[in-house]
Amino acid sequence: MKLIISIIIPTFNRANQLTVTLASLAKQDWHIPAEVIVVDNGSTDNTKAVVEQFETQIPNLIYRYDAMPGLLTGRHHGAAIARGEILCFLDDDVILNQEYLKNLAETFLNDKNLHLATGPCLPNYEVDPPQWLAHFWQHSHTGQYCGWLSLLDFGHSEIEVDPNFVWGLNFCIRKKTLIDLGGFHPDCIPDRLQQYQGDGETGLTLKAIEKGLKAKYIPGLMLYHHVSKQRLTIEYLKKRAFYQGVCNSYTDLRKHPLKTSTKPASFRNRIRPYYRWIKRLFVAQPTNKNISPEIKAIIDNLATAEKSGYHFHQTHFSREAEVRKWVLKNDYWDYQLPST
Repeated sequence: MKLIISIIIPTFNRANQLTVTLASLAKQDWHIPAEVIVVDNGSTDNTKAVVEQFETQIPNLIYRYDAMPGLLTGRHHGAAIARGEILCFLDDDVILNQEYLKNLAETFLNDKNLHLATGPCLPNYEVDPPQWLAHFWQHSHTGQYCGWLSLLDFGHSEIEVDPNFVWGLNFCIRKKTLIDLGGFHPDCIPDRLQQYQGDGETGLTLKAIEKGLKAKYIPGLMLYHHVSKQRLTIEYLKKRAFYQGVCNSYTDLRKHPLKTSTKPASFRNRIRPYYRWIKRLFVAQPTNKNISPEIKAIIDNLATAEKSGYHFHQTHFSREAEVRKWVLKNDYWDYQLPST
């Protein structure tokens, strides 16, 4: 039987969340030719046993173990063994609506010119979110989104979107397109190897934009994303801002490889549209005229963390030949990290 879809789930020590994700997959319409590939990124918990529990509920369920650190391992290992024409990369802490698989197949089969797709990524909060979080939701004519927590809601209508809104937790792409665009860039690198962090799926979607490839937001590709109480803290946002600074440096250096200055580029020129939060510091907006001292303090702290991450990465790039070689690789199909 020719497979249409390969669902790829990289995971690392999150067996409890993975259980919920696989349970939602077990409820899909498995008359559709598809497979699920779980790539265990070196877990020390009971991840393998969790996957085995679903072998009778999910047809073509595949478990692979690959301990090379970083999300790139799960993505590229999964893509390498995937047999489907359509690849769907999911986080290990999401809950799919029951018609997700059916809608995914129809989306790509009905539109041969479609290259990428995503859908609503709605919050499944572990605890009630703090009031200040509302400030970090961005609003547009299509809907709202919070890049800090990978949340996206553009409503109930199918629309074309900028490929940069196809985020890693709900990332659907033709396999041929993934290969043609050179695959993903490094992502979710452990802290001890943070100088090798890249811009993840953004590097790929930037290439998709350059080539004018079509991307869509499909309401039927709706999922719920687990938001732990730890992510609803200022400390988490500061860590995320530092991480984003590293990602921004990586993007800038690949675009302008001769640049080795440790001075961050203008915040106005950041690539990722859903991280435009930093512009709030420089551009007067009606909604921010009466910004509270608490929110201003949070933004100032995050700006400092972002600059620190940018400086950290630029410094390693300028001083270490190994880092420069890694950042400027043509592609990362060989995802073997240096210094491991």
